[in-house]
Amino acid sequence: METKNLIKKCQRGDKEAFQLLISRYHPLVYKFLVKISNNDQVAEDLTQETFLKVIRNIDKFETEGQARFSTYIISIAKNAYIDYLRKEKRLLHNISISEALNTEDVNIQEDTVVDRLYGQSLLKSLEDLPAEQKIAIKLKYLEGLTLKEIGMELDLEPQTVKSRIHNGMVKLRKLAGKGDEYERN
Repeated sequence: METKNLIKKCQRGDKEAFQLLISRYHPLVYKFLVKISNNDQVAEDLTQETFLKVIRNIDKFETEGQARFSTYIISIAKNAYIDYLRKEKRLLHNISISEALNTEDVNIQEDTVVDRLYGQSLLKSLEDLPAEQKIAIKLKYLEGLTLKEIGMELDLEPQTVKSRIHNGMVKLRKLAGKGDEYERN
């Protein structure tokens, strides 16, 4: 069934159409949220939240408009993640100092510990960035996506993604206390 017709049925309250819509778009939304959150459980929770918002607001989607439904639903998922980050304000994947020191390798190098601590510091600083910059940086440097791929995921032009990454990296360097020392890419 074509997406437009499916959405029109959902707008008329057809429960089977909602089930089909959810099953069709669940993988897309879930995969997107896993990429930006790096956490399966958070992604699943936010996927459910996304579909609840879609169900509540399905009447607002204009089937004759220019926006694709996939863009619309990814936008809702992105906003759900941003809201989550605002609520949580914490890093999900910290490496604690004790974990860095409690390794089976007795000959652990000092620079390995320093690298881990510096990485932990950078990841903590990343959480202090605006959500738009944080997401773009995570997708670029933690997921290894290209500017074009990130643009497609976030429904942005690659130049906008590049700008967000650049501005975020400038702020991240300042937050990490490195200032102009690492200003070159």
